[in-house]
Amino acid sequence: MRIALDTGTDIGKRAARILLAGSRCESLLMLNADWLPPDPRVAHSTNLTGVDVIVSDGTTALTNLVGRASVARSPLVVWQDVDQSEFGPATIPVVVGANVGSTLADCLLTHPASQPAAGETYVVAWTEPGEPVTSGTAVGFPEPVGMSWCRRRAADHFVAFRTDEWAAAVTIVEGDSGTRIVGVSDLGEHLEALTLVAVAFVAASGLFAPAIQSSADALAAILEETRTLELDVAVWRSTS
Repeated sequence: MRIALDTGTDIGKRAARILLAGSRCESLLMLNADWLPPDPRVAHSTNLTGVDVIVSDGTTALTNLVGRASVARSPLVVWQDVDQSEFGPATIPVVVGANVGSTLADCLLTHPASQPAAGETYVVAWTEPGEPVTSGTAVGFPEPVGMSWCRRRAADHFVAFRTDEWAAAVTIVEGDSGTRIVGVSDLGEHLEALTLVAVAFVAASGLFAPAIQSSADALAAILEETRTLELDVAVWRSTS
């Protein structure tokens, strides 16, 4: 697979290392010359001809990348969240929000141990950098994050803020048969980069239609990719 990477952050650099750790990446074109991983498959180039997918950590304006990806007719995957309504139709798949909060947390809800049945309730929660809050909704994440106060971000979705390097995401499903918890925890930049890479592989496989969109239509496939990339998923069950 021929992959192009636009990066200017530690998340992008970690994404490059994850890509190069596997055999599916036949060549990695770095659109920025500031940092090149020491690997024979790596080259600096702005020529996107024949690229299977373009990946960005969000340091370049989306309008610029969409234009270049459209010319190359290659799918584009971007780490950052954007307001999709600000952009017109796209002739290629453009997947935004390929990050822990907007993608990985909801992916966990597609895990076989986590899928809610009729009559069950669920909570989706994740961490983001920021000053921790001291009240709200308490959610238990896998260690070393542990129990944290969260703020509601949307219906059934909560975020906890942290000032250290750790990150986590969890789903908690409750019903008459008990409680099921599925979660992940790791270094923050690794979880973010791994999510970005997983979405990129799914986009390269052709699962997204031409449009600027979130990852919502391919969450199960993305979770499968994260596990192929050796993400450890913790599962806990209780019975009533």
